[in-house]
Amino acid sequence: MHDDRALMELRGHYRMLSNAVPPKFDNRATDAGRGIATAARDGVARAASVGLSLLRHALPQACALCAAPSGNALLCTACEAALPRIAAACPRCALPSADAAVCGACLAQPPPYVAARAAWAYVFPVDRLLQEFKYGGRLALAEPLALALCAALAPREAPAPDCLAAIPLAPRRQRARGFNHAREIASRVGDGIGVPLADGLRRTRETPPQAALRFAQRAANVSGAFVADGDFAGKSVAIVDDVMTTGATLASATRALLAAGALRVEAWAVARTLPPVPSRD
Repeated sequence: MHDDRALMELRGHYRMLSNAVPPKFDNRATDAGRGIATAARDGVARAASVGLSLLRHALPQACALCAAPSGNALLCTACEAALPRIAAACPRCALPSADAAVCGACLAQPPPYVAARAAWAYVFPVDRLLQEFKYGGRLALAEPLALALCAALAPREAPAPDCLAAIPLAPRRQRARGFNHAREIASRVGDGIGVPLADGLRRTRETPPQAALRFAQRAANVSGAFVADGDFAGKSVAIVDDVMTTGATLASATRALLAAGALRVEAWAVARTLPPVPSRD
């Protein structure tokens, strides 16, 4: 991965990606076998990274969005330029806010995390990329998604956190999917900014997918759904997820980390869902 990252930095953007569909890997770890599972996962990831690097140079690529020739890049130049970004966002919730000021909702009811960052708005074509990664098994997409998040974090003035924590999946859902999408992004973000990824944040129960619920139901769905039993006492932590919609999942995980002694928690996501547009009727 380090060789790939160096090559990406030389090119100056995050468009590198093979179109090859990688195999799915289960990166679960039990308390008894966490060290073995982590070592095995890291070894597989390194081998996959080398293989993808060779494929990038050996095979012609097509844009993941429009299928136009894109050299050895994930996206063609036109699609890359069209990726939706939020020009000015509230530093507490990452939603659009004039002059990047703290929004009225966060002033009235601050979230438990002290800051939030997102790389893109969750609209087309970002939604397509994330759905292909999350549900289509295209594990290689984790790298450009992570690089986009790293780029969004670059302007932040706060000190780097002591560690990252990925939003965990319930064991049954992770077995079905074959990997934890948030962890795949978080591990690459950690490599990019030099911050370790910590274990110890886990789900306490199965919950219905947030995407299937209405906004008003999401907070109740994930309330008390996480526990932090890792070494978070006295630390600054950033939680990483793919999409931040209402912020309910990240808020619930934040409360678990604070209960475990974390001093400061930030919420980082690849994409931020924008609020519904009010009806004119």
